[in-house]
Amino acid sequence: MPQSAVKKSLWTLAIAALIAVVIVLCLPMIASTQIVRDSVAQQVSAWSGYRVRLDDAPEIRVWPSFKAVLNDVVLSDWRDNQHPPVMEAERVEIDLSALAALRGEVVFTKIRLVRPIMRLDGTAGAPKFHTLPKWGRLAQSIELAKELINQNPNGPDLSALPSDAFATVEVEDGRIVSADDRSQPAFASGLAGTLSWPALNRSAALSARGIWHGEAINVEATSEQPLLLLAGGKSALSLSLKTSPVSLSFKGEVDIEGNAFIDGQLETSAPSLQRFLEWASREDWPGTTIKAASLKTRVQGDPTRIKFENTEIGLGDNSATGVFDIGFSEPTPIVSGTLAFKSLDMDALMRTLAPDPAKGGAQTPTIAHQTNFDLRLSAATANAGSITMSNVAATAQVRNGLTSLDISDATAFGGMLQLGIRRDTLEGRSQVELRVNAENVDGGEIASKLHLTNLMPKARGSFTVFIKGLGDDIKNVLETADGSISASFGKGVIPGLNLDSFRQHNDRGTFFPLADIADGELPIDGIELKSTLAGGIAWIDKAEIQLTSREKITLGGLIPFAGRGIALSGSILPATPQTETPEEEQPKETFFIGGSWSAPFIAPFLVE
Repeated sequence: MPQSAVKKSLWTLAIAALIAVVIVLCLPMIASTQIVRDSVAQQVSAWSGYRVRLDDAPEIRVWPSFKAVLNDVVLSDWRDNQHPPVMEAERVEIDLSALAALRGEVVFTKIRLVRPIMRLDGTAGAPKFHTLPKWGRLAQSIELAKELINQNPNGPDLSALPSDAFATVEVEDGRIVSADDRSQPAFASGLAGTLSWPALNRSAALSARGIWHGEAINVEATSEQPLLLLAGGKSALSLSLKTSPVSLSFKGEVDIEGNAFIDGQLETSAPSLQRFLEWASREDWPGTTIKAASLKTRVQGDPTRIKFENTEIGLGDNSATGVFDIGFSEPTPIVSGTLAFKSLDMDALMRTLAPDPAKGGAQTPTIAHQTNFDLRLSAATANAGSITMSNVAATAQVRNGLTSLDISDATAFGGMLQLGIRRDTLEGRSQVELRVNAENVDGGEIASKLHLTNLMPKARGSFTVFIKGLGDDIKNVLETADGSISASFGKGVIPGLNLDSFRQHNDRGTFFPLADIADGELPIDGIELKSTLAGGIAWIDKAEIQLTSREKITLGGLIPFAGRGIALSGSILPATPQTETPEEEQPKETFFIGGSWSAPFIAPFLVE
């Protein structure tokens, strides 16, 4: 390099260094002027629209960065002296533009709020942040954006948006509290995060963390046009939320003001749906634990209705696809739709829609009281306790506390099954209805699934059950039940009955337990049963067992559900001879069955 060029480079560096030194030396003098000191508070007020109160003048620091430090900052409404300030901060650190300061101007590049307290307004119902005063620069920019939206709602002129530079905002150890009730716990605490918004007409990104409802929560969000969002227009938004009870992500378009609108892809999952509901509502969730839940869907809607399309739902080990929507036109929101499950746990479904009142649900507000449901369901397989069904078609409804599940078609026990359950409230007590209709089912399979080792016929047949009773569990319902039971079974056997052993005991003329004759099976050609339920007592209208020996056993009497007792009388009619004799003239064996369900006994009282 020529010597002259080296000298020029050295002179250039020397001049640059001199200029830097002059700037550093001049900055304290410039920044310490009363104009800059006063302008810091004025600019905060001009942007926010709130009155700014400081305990002392801003402290100006030059090293390691040019900044103003404001202590004990209070922002309040100019016209409201009755309510607490909108925000208070122990300290506010504001990074300033050095070049702007040399011109006598104050331009913020970063604002750091240290231990701020932000107050929500709860006077109009749900708590929300205070509306910005209209004369503030940010509020005026929002109003200008509203005018652009009104001129062209579907495509506002983005080039006309205000382009004012906006500082990066950082928060350290913040809290959000109620402005009306100081005794109420903080809505959120331990808040820390950054809002990066270079200019009002540019995109913005938010990264925040804190404590909400006792759980650490992390939020990440970006918006292409945040000013349009604040003005009630549509803008692309990406949002993610992560906390122990739930994780959520959304990407799409939203409108958060006026006729709010949402359209995008939503994914959410919770390790325990019960834990999530307890965390979100801050109330204990009654009933048995509800397993993990997940949702992946295209969500689209407005304040009157939200639609969920191409939906994938997971509930414990169950998964479903379909569509549903949530309507808000009635006082109580209603969820309606169609879902197809590969497998479905009916118990988990009912616990989700309406937790068991016997475990606290009657006293605690639940989703069944806060939301109505009208769902059409199908499942390749479904379980209700130990019962397995296939090809299930059902509807589930919850409306103002009335819960119903209707299985209109299902294959179970080798035949067809229809099932209906309704639960309502009558005079402060739960009223339950149960309807069962089974056709061409296998009694042996029913006995195996329900663990009935004896007395359930191993034969094909049909039966219907209708029970209506009061109570929060099956025991109370049966003890108050009204209704009917009828059944018809064909050729087979009844396990737990040995007719020869019965006759041996019967000939002795003494009481004997039913267990003494349970060492065999009774061959039958068919069974007919009709019973009426009234006040928790089953009255036997007709009970006939046609034996393969052409003999016939008849039963009559009653079975009270309260106390689980038995009071039946029976007869064994001999086979009808070729020359038919009137039944009342035929010889017969009669007996009495009494005692309890768990240990019945038989008393032969007449042999003719």
